[in-house]
Amino acid sequence: MLITSNLHLPVNGSQAPQSPGTTPEVKAKDHHAKIITLSEVVPSTVPWFWEPYLVQGMVSMLSGDPGTGKTFIAQSIAAALSVGQVPYTQESRPPGSVLYLSLENSPEYILRPRFDKLGGDPSRFHLINGSVKLSDVPCLSNAIKETGAQLMVVDPIQSFLGADVDAHRANETRPLMDNLSRLATEYKCCILLLRHLSKAPASRAIYRGMGSIDFTGAVRTELLAGYSSSDPGLRALVHTKSNIGPIGNSLGYSTANGSFSWTGESDLTAQDLLSRESSKEEGDAIAEAKEFLASKLSEKACMVNELYAESEQLGISKVTLKRAKKQLKIEAQKIGLTGGWEWSLPKQIKSP
Repeated sequence: MLITSNLHLPVNGSQAPQSPGTTPEVKAKDHHAKIITLSEVVPSTVPWFWEPYLVQGMVSMLSGDPGTGKTFIAQSIAAALSVGQVPYTQESRPPGSVLYLSLENSPEYILRPRFDKLGGDPSRFHLINGSVKLSDVPCLSNAIKETGAQLMVVDPIQSFLGADVDAHRANETRPLMDNLSRLATEYKCCILLLRHLSKAPASRAIYRGMGSIDFTGAVRTELLAGYSSSDPGLRALVHTKSNIGPIGNSLGYSTANGSFSWTGESDLTAQDLLSRESSKEEGDAIAEAKEFLASKLSEKACMVNELYAESEQLGISKVTLKRAKKQLKIEAQKIGLTGGWEWSLPKQIKSP
């Protein structure tokens, strides 16, 4: 089912234009906040969509590099829902509809063939036909209502932010995330946002996602898809964050021969999936630093401060330069009592 987006819907509460000569009525602002006493709140169990990974009526995120299988995973989750199964476990549940937002993946060449292979019911899989932004709340609200979607997938979130939203600014992304959270709550819909990873290395998985860290802060659970740094054939979905329950086990999966399948629980961690990129980038940086030092010191020794200043202009950090120094076995010599340090190449690799 294709839903044509309407990007010109009136904003709720808008009024018809005033007739010439009339003055609109000015209403006093209500400065009274709505107070809820905790004793009035009825404790409830978490409405799991897929325990403990996704929650009904809340927003979650799936992050990963391009080509790691994020769309495959999202479609597998959607296919399971469409035929009345819980993802991975295949336990029975009432079948439900899916609303899928995607600009990167062709419906006829990618989405439909994959969904058929996954055994999903295509009559329960709905796409918005046309461009839409996450700020178009009335449009998204009508689409969820019309399809009765229990799952809405945004693949990827970067495609639907709009040109006026900077993904790296929390003050611009947070209103969008708050709107999505309200939509999820109102319609009891599980909203799953797919996101690419950034190129910058980071010590923790939650800092590797592209855009503001506030994306991770705003979702209730986050998943990471990727493959092992030592064996690219080993892939896993790793649970990296949960504000609503326990962290689930890592789940292995395969996308061999263009088909998706779960392969059982996995021992892979988030660090295992991210170290591949970090190691490659670190190796490239050290190689660049070694080339810089070999060129600078090929004919004469140089003062360390001079090397630091010039390497910084090239984007080479002091830490990387020191690692390159160690690998090249560069010799350091103090010049006088207050003259600083001088680096020189070992005699065996200096230019004749």
